[in-house]
Amino acid sequence: MRSDLLTAITANTAFTSNCTVSSELPWDSGGSPLYINNKKHFYLSAENKDVTELFSCLDSTDIMQTETTLNGYLTVDAKNQPSDIDTIVANVLLARTTIANTTNSESSVTIGIEDDYITYEFLYRFITV
Repeated sequence: MRSDLLTAITANTAFTSNCTVSSELPWDSGGSPLYINNKKHFYLSAENKDVTELFSCLDSTDIMQTETTLNGYLTVDAKNQPSDIDTIVANVLLARTTIANTTNSESSVTIGIEDDYITYEFLYRFITV
């Protein structure tokens, strides 16, 4: 799911010269996250899966639900934001629609401001049965 989402985000942001998509995980750069050090680079976390029992059947074949969550990060300079940052954010959020075979797919963004940079933290949530 992570690779499909990265492919969709790369395609959705290809027309912008202000943002690149990294296939690396967003961690480990001397103790600080890569997305803080490499501004205008989008990073996507590894998948976090949570499997729960949706229905218990009489014939011992339970129906399971899998919830997969991923976090994405994009940091930009607060004073010199890309002129098309709203389009970039909208297209990164829209990438969730390209993931097939899901019962439910959601995406949201949280904006955090610290020192002289703004971090957009994206949350993707996919449910399959």
